[in-house]
Amino acid sequence: MKKYSIFKKLGGTENVLNTLKHFLKNGVNLNKKFNILNITIQNHAILINYESDTKNTFCIYNDFSTIMGFIHGALAKEFSTQKIYNVGIQASYKKENQIYILSPIESVKAIAQGNAIYWLNNSIINKPLNPLKEVYVLVEGESELVAFPILFEFIGVNIEQHNIKLIPYSKNNLKTSLVMLKHTNSAFYLICDKDKEKIISDLKRENLLKNNCYVLPKGEFEDYIAPELLIDILKSFTPNIDINKNYIEYHRESGISTSKLIAKYYNDKAIRDQNPPKPDVIKKVVMHWGQADDIPTDFTTILNNILDIS
Repeated sequence: MKKYSIFKKLGGTENVLNTLKHFLKNGVNLNKKFNILNITIQNHAILINYESDTKNTFCIYNDFSTIMGFIHGALAKEFSTQKIYNVGIQASYKKENQIYILSPIESVKAIAQGNAIYWLNNSIINKPLNPLKEVYVLVEGESELVAFPILFEFIGVNIEQHNIKLIPYSKNNLKTSLVMLKHTNSAFYLICDKDKEKIISDLKRENLLKNNCYVLPKGEFEDYIAPELLIDILKSFTPNIDINKNYIEYHRESGISTSKLIAKYYNDKAIRDQNPPKPDVIKKVVMHWGQADDIPTDFTTILNNILDIS
């Protein structure tokens, strides 16, 4: 069977590189678009130069992993025949060189398979001499992304001025995120729901976490909302609902999270389309907590822990 070559199919190296550049710039099958400045092959390495939209080291490392995974997916069968032994990426921000990484093909293969530890440990990285210190706060979802900037404001802290960056994570990308943060010696803090306790224990055993994390003992963020407050806020969006305290407490005691019991209520009443957006509900909740000087103790502890490492 004749071996397929993308270089022959597309008519040579220049066309292949232009195609790669086009796919990266347009974010084809990727989670973002990249402002690619140049792609070349020199000294047995494919070299990519792009303009980052941020100076954030963590985000740049995520870009590196995405771009390298893409390059591996596109050229894995071509590395040997084209004598490409390394992949290098340079990230620039506002025309200044920021970070450069050079990875051998085995490391490129590793990040394509999700093995961030092997990739980072077996790559050459050139970092800026005086990177801006930032604190990364990893949160589970949209509730925390809305809530924490407001909660910080109530204790007199502007998260942008304090270089506190909120980063959403999922179960699938959490470990990779922690590996990158640890490798870059970044200060970070992880907040998670109670159902992640086993995952947290495993991450601590792997030395990816120490005491820089907080498991919400009540469950999820919404489980901290008092039934009376929750009813008042839901009625501000849907005035005619008849949800009551007993309904909320019964389902909570049955192990159903607050966000799920709200969705269940609106679904059972056939008014699913009236279920208010979660960010809108959370904003009203935290505004009430702050104005009433009634922020739950777990959250004041989290705020202080984050400030301690900032």
